[in-house]
Amino acid sequence: MKELENPIWTALAGAQSHLARPAGAALRFPSDIAPFAAVAEADVALDDAALALIGADTYFLGALPQVAPGWRLKELGAVLQMVYQGGALAAPPAAAICELAADDPGMQELTALAFPGYFRPRTGELGRYIGLRQAGRLIALSGERMDLGRWREVSAVCTHPEHAGRGYARLLVSHIMQGMLEQGVTPMLHVGAANARARALYESMGFAPTRELRHAQLTK
Repeated sequence: MKELENPIWTALAGAQSHLARPAGAALRFPSDIAPFAAVAEADVALDDAALALIGADTYFLGALPQVAPGWRLKELGAVLQMVYQGGALAAPPAAAICELAADDPGMQELTALAFPGYFRPRTGELGRYIGLRQAGRLIALSGERMDLGRWREVSAVCTHPEHAGRGYARLLVSHIMQGMLEQGVTPMLHVGAANARARALYESMGFAPTRELRHAQLTK
């Protein structure tokens, strides 16, 4: 599963190549879709011109490049990658789940509470996103982000703090996973390596850890 070792590159060089923007030896998503860039292998050198095209406050996951003077890769906490190995999925009440439009403003509002800066105005174009609403307000979310061909990333899993602990994440993730499996695609995801609670949830749903990936933010 070498493709999983460098997931952003795999996505941008493959199934999501139509979104790839070249920057020297790197590829990146448009900044209004996702704040990620990638290189084919670790320690690839990126000069000032390439880095300017990538832009500050962009993230690398897995293979980290060498950057030109004046730029810095600020390493963040390691990210744990997990891949679905099989098992029964929860059966959420379909009537309670809503399909979300790619430009639904509620998605950015909700994700800003959980992981600010990662969900962009057009992130919803990357795949299917579903949620739960209460009194018209989006209170829980899950969806698809990176497409690696044989694998697809479950992403944007979050619940408003006022509604946490009610099993909404499990229900929505199960629903997203079911759609992937029906298409012959294996679900995978990324979670902060220190997030023991989330890891336990995903392990109970049939995910198994595959590796820890380096995670860094490009700054100037």
